[in-house]
Amino acid sequence: MTPLNRHQIAWRAAQDIWDGAYVNLGVGMPSLAPDYIPKGREVVLQAEVGILGMGPTPKPGNVDPDIFNASTQPTSFVPGGSTFSHTDSFLMIRGGHLDIAMLGAFEVSEKGDLANWNTATR
Repeated sequence: MTPLNRHQIAWRAAQDIWDGAYVNLGVGMPSLAPDYIPKGREVVLQAEVGILGMGPTPKPGNVDPDIFNASTQPTSFVPGGSTFSHTDSFLMIRGGHLDIAMLGAFEVSEKGDLANWNTATR
């Protein structure tokens, strides 16, 4: 069996997001999911950096350097999108105000234990 690549995993995860869901996208592969949500499915995406109403990855030339996701990659807003503090963002997640929280993980053990994600660049 050939292992799935990052984009195939993101595509597969995006297929499980139901119409009308409010979804937090964490660091790493979850940040790829907006590009694979099926057409016609209305989903409200939230980023830990304080975005509600996050859109797909912008095309080259349309990137706004002040709009980025939890993985510090360029992103966009959908009409009606909003910003707020990082603290409020985590209050929404931990307070159960979202339907799904897609976590990124640096490593996962055979038992499902998650290692912290490392966003440092070298």
